[in-house]
Formats: sequence, C-alpha cells, structure tokens
Amino acid sequence: TIKEAAGLLKACDDGTNQGKRDMALFALMLGCGLRRAECVQLEMKNWDCIGRSFCFIGKGNKERRVFLPKKMNRIIDEWLMVRGLEDGIFFPRICPGADNSKFIFRKMQPSSIYRILQKRAELALIGKVRPHDLRRTFATRMLEQGCDLFILQRAMGHTSVATTARYDFRSETSREKVCKNLEVFG
Repeated sequence: TIKEAAGLLKACDDGTNQGKRDMALFALMLGCGLRRAECVQLEMKNWDCIGRSFCFIGKGNKERRVFLPKKMNRIIDEWLMVRGLEDGIFFPRICPGADNSKFIFRKMQPSSIYRILQKRAELALIGKVRPHDLRRTFATRMLEQGCDLFILQRAMGHTSVATTARYDFRSETSREKVCKNLEVFG
C-alpha cells in the first residue's frame, strides 16, 4: 500500500549515509519498478540528471529507460549529494565496521538488497517484504493511475504484455469504479 511504501522510506530516514542510500534504492524500486539485480548494476553513467531518468541494460540484455516520478527528485538528489558525482556504481556498498558513512564503490550483491529491505521493513513495522513486492507495487500504482498496459510493459522491461498483466493487483472496487463510470455514448 501507499502507507507501507511511505513507512518503508521513513524507516530509512535515520540521518546516516546508509539510510540515504537505502531510501534512494527503495524509492527507485517503488517509483520505477526496477529489479534488485538491475539496481546493483546501475552506474553514474546510467543517470541522466537533466532528463531525470536512468538508461541501462536490463533483464534479457535489453536497453531500458526509466523516468523518476517527480516526488523522487529530492530523494535522489540528497543521495547524490552524499554519494558524490564521480563515476562508478550508483548504489555502493558500505565499508564494513564503518560508521555507515564510508562507501566501497563496488557492486552490492542482489541478496544484500533483500537483507537491507528486511531490516528496514522491520523498523517500519510492515512485516516481511520481498524486493519483488516493490516492483509489484510500482505496477499496481501505475495501473491504478490509468497507465496503459503496453506503456507499463515497456516501463517494466517485459517482452510480453501477458507477463505485465500478472502484476495487476488492483481491487475489485477499482474495476467496479472504472466500469460504472465508462462513457459508452453521448
């Protein structure tokens, strides 16, 4: 839900550089539908500051561009102020034993995102959450806001629209509202 997503991001707002990284990471997964394997591969060269987008090679070796929702601009900008603008991995690892402020500019493992998410979800009191749940949330929010299934397919990097359709977790109430408000004639 929107409330759970907000709670997850709030749980990252702990005043540490690691917290800023985690917030930017989860905001990107929630707001752009990235897979955790795609997040760990991102580099600064993939970021287009002017277009507020990332262009990268995703699953299936396909190029994909994702656009930041406007509400995410501040989160990504704050992360970049901490991270710096030098080349390299976009979401670096934290130096072991450090005060959560020193980064090692090497890729995290996708499994690290799972562990980080569990820790932050526990702090947010939202129970067990899997990284792919953030991708499902992205898809559901896009559909709830009237996104065309074919646009969502491209945004998620799916080959088939049938795969994208499996991400539709809208409620029966949503369908009822749309059907009852359908303009059929004059």
